[in-house]
Amino acid sequence: MKLTRRNFLKALGITGAGITVGGNAAFAKDKAVIVENPRASYPNKSYTENMYRNEFAFTYGDNKEAHGTAYHCVNCQGNCAWDVWVNNGIITRENQVANYTPINPKIPDFNPRGCNKGVQHSQVTYEKDRILYPLKRVGKRGEGKWKRISWDEAITEVAKNIYETMLTKGPEGLFIHVGAGMLTEARGAAGKRLGTLLGAVRAYIASYVGDMFPGVSLVYGEGNIGCSYDFFYTTDVNIWWGQDPNKTRIPDAHFLWEGKYNGSKQIVIAPELNSTAIHADLWVPIKPGYDGHLAMAIINEIIQKKLYKPKFVKTFTDLPFLVRLDNKKLLRLSDIDINNPDFDKEIYELFKEKGEGKEYEPEKVFLTFNTVNNKFTVMPGCEGSPVKTLRLKDVGFNIDPALEGRWKIRLKDGKEVELTTVFELLKEEAKKFEASKVQHLTGVHPSIVEQLAKDIALPKNVMISMGFTIGKYFNGLLAQRAIASIPGLVGRLGPYGGFNTENEWAISGMGKLSGFSGKYKQRFASGFTSEFVLGDVITDAEKYYSDEDFKRATGLSKEEYIKRVKEMLNNYGDDKKWKESIKKKDGKPYWDTVETFLIFADSRFRRNKGATYREAFLKKAKFFAYVDFRMNSTAQWADILLPAKSHYEVWDLRTNPGYHRYANMAQPPQNLKPVGEAKSEWEICTMIVEKLQELATKRYEEAKKKGEKNPEKYIRIPDPTHSKTGYRELDQVVDNYTKGGKLRTDKDAVILALEYVDQFQPNNIETVHKRGGFLQLNDKAGKTSPLYPDKPYNSFENNLYLFERFETLSGRLTYYVDHDLWIEFGAAVPTAKEQLRPKKYPFTIMSPHARWSIHSTYKTSTILQRLQRGVPYIMINPEVAKAKGIKDGDEVRVFNDLGEFYAMAKLTPACPKDAIYIEHGWEPFAFKGYKHHNEVIGDMLNILELSDGWGHLVFGGNWDGNQHAYEATVDVEKA
Repeated sequence: MKLTRRNFLKALGITGAGITVGGNAAFAKDKAVIVENPRASYPNKSYTENMYRNEFAFTYGDNKEAHGTAYHCVNCQGNCAWDVWVNNGIITRENQVANYTPINPKIPDFNPRGCNKGVQHSQVTYEKDRILYPLKRVGKRGEGKWKRISWDEAITEVAKNIYETMLTKGPEGLFIHVGAGMLTEARGAAGKRLGTLLGAVRAYIASYVGDMFPGVSLVYGEGNIGCSYDFFYTTDVNIWWGQDPNKTRIPDAHFLWEGKYNGSKQIVIAPELNSTAIHADLWVPIKPGYDGHLAMAIINEIIQKKLYKPKFVKTFTDLPFLVRLDNKKLLRLSDIDINNPDFDKEIYELFKEKGEGKEYEPEKVFLTFNTVNNKFTVMPGCEGSPVKTLRLKDVGFNIDPALEGRWKIRLKDGKEVELTTVFELLKEEAKKFEASKVQHLTGVHPSIVEQLAKDIALPKNVMISMGFTIGKYFNGLLAQRAIASIPGLVGRLGPYGGFNTENEWAISGMGKLSGFSGKYKQRFASGFTSEFVLGDVITDAEKYYSDEDFKRATGLSKEEYIKRVKEMLNNYGDDKKWKESIKKKDGKPYWDTVETFLIFADSRFRRNKGATYREAFLKKAKFFAYVDFRMNSTAQWADILLPAKSHYEVWDLRTNPGYHRYANMAQPPQNLKPVGEAKSEWEICTMIVEKLQELATKRYEEAKKKGEKNPEKYIRIPDPTHSKTGYRELDQVVDNYTKGGKLRTDKDAVILALEYVDQFQPNNIETVHKRGGFLQLNDKAGKTSPLYPDKPYNSFENNLYLFERFETLSGRLTYYVDHDLWIEFGAAVPTAKEQLRPKKYPFTIMSPHARWSIHSTYKTSTILQRLQRGVPYIMINPEVAKAKGIKDGDEVRVFNDLGEFYAMAKLTPACPKDAIYIEHGWEPFAFKGYKHHNEVIGDMLNILELSDGWGHLVFGGNWDGNQHAYEATVDVEKA
């Protein structure tokens, strides 16, 4: 039967009648319709085909060679390769490249990559909030009154303020920073290179957005560890702790569910029934902020049921290390007399022999009790040991450490002290968190704790993945540490799984773009403390948290705790000698010096917590210039606005984080028409150094003509601590910045990056473009494991099989910190503590990643606004809403002692009854009265995160604190 439109409508009418008189009776009597050629049978086929062909031809543009390549990395970090099409100079379409090379026919590949946010970036390129021209503020800050100026006027204004600040305050007066809106290797290097050349302050991004993993760094020596996402296809059990990959890792989430079909078990631990939990085998609805308590309960279960791996624990952890019970310090080689008959001097001497002339650093060498000869023995692999291997049974020595027991030893000062192991102390601490004892806090039944312990300990390959959420609580550091400590007990490293935050590749050579091989250094500052002080956030903390809150979370009174924090922030009171020494190194000494700010793509007035931040920041900012492609809530308050190109308009490269093994290249389409007068960051920074050198040279020449005694002071800015020359030579900044003219544009940066980076070889722009805008990293990219050509990547295989030491003080997974502060606060071994948030209000306010934006980027997208409520909304449990007389769609008031904001109510049973959720990223201007949700969120620095200088806990990329976004409680009522 030939299907025509008339026959189809006739059948449809019969069907309707049949349904009305007796269900599907009409269909039951009809024969099946066979359509041999659906396309030929379709009505008006030529019109429809032509419509689609014409549309395709229009969007495709002139030819394939005119297409560009890009990726949608606006801090989503997915890093997906896309084609960008253009016609008549306008972007018409973006397409997934989808030709990543499969590595193994037995493992799913990474094609295609993309998400609902990135696919509309062509629309965002032309949205009405694009900054089109350089603008100068002519009214009060934030008033919205601007004057369009030329690029030369704008750059002169910026360079003049930079120059005057360097003359009066030195490099410490500058804050030049590339924010979280531009986490790319080539493009982001422009502002970093400028700041490094001038010696400006730069804050650490991960800690000021609350995305640090300090608790993980404590255990493993680094926080960004884990695997490429195809590894999840190979596991037996995946645990997603405080993570929602179905929403936040959209391009990679398919590996979870393909892994499930491959036989793996998927477990989600999160307060809300999130989009990953609904498909999981087990959802564990932990109460907000009690993740550490659950982790300690699991540790207790593993220890009590003897599910741990003794051989692994003795080799790869510090659990057999000895602790002095008199002062809770680790027993060090420096404590004992090597001629003590209870000390194994033979092994001590053997280590020196195997160390090939390397000497012991006694303060960094730790002891165990060797059951082979019943003597106290130094352990190999410690930071201060001449022997770096972790292998305990080697040629000439045999060590079998005791995990349990108590002993006495006479120290070299004659004092006898009692000793036990770190394992004994951990066992004792974990017992306090027996599942039945903490169930009222965690909400997790002991039977589930028992099941989790078995799921982690018994299968062959288990991966625990932890999200950024955990670190956003006041005591989140301790929760991170407790969770990260679980895999080490059960032998999870390398191919056996382990712990995953986000893997990072070893990318060597990129520093040549952002730095100067150590000749010049930027002033690298702590992110979370910089923001805390720049925004005077302590004012909110003093107002919001009670004495009871501080005692519950810290054990100290409010007065004592705040006093201690202020002392640490103020460089320990009036110790002038200490102040001078701290300025010679990086860390936390710069917030009282900065006055001139040049910031790229960092919406800090949207992001930061508390009601006081913006006002306090702007008081400190004598001059504030901002570079971005859109008018966000930070751009509105700048003195000078510089329009940047957007992601489809620039050359760029992106590699890390290591969710996959590819580096993607952005290449603008040919003949793309400029949007306004936007420029790339490399062009902007090149213009700044040219103008800066012009101003400095002119002042120098004028001073010489006037006969001033030291005209060089106008071109030689003293900097004895961060410049090997002792100065910042402003008459040479153009040549230094541009590498003699070779590095002026974003394309120059990509060309040089492909040349510099060993892991990118052998590649150039032509080969990358021909492949589809990406390259595959070579085998040098693996940091702690080989990057095999045919296997997914996971961390620490080198440690497991080659017995290489970890980058920790002990050389092992660390379970004991004998820093005085950690001992004082009862955190020498893994533990968990209550949060700071007030009990006064009933609901914890939480702000997870948004479904329809990437942070604030794309929040104002016309397309994405159509897919959601279009206004700020809170998610609230229906039972709670009913009790408060709130219906879906009602406007509600959310409030506490800090302030209030208004939003729409969205009722969802996925939300727990003791919390409300507001997906973060909403700009303040989207709220009534410009009062947004961060104004009801307080924060306080955790003293443990401020601690510094213990072993591997030294400020830097692996050790800093977090901004705490989940430390507030609120109430809600119908507006």
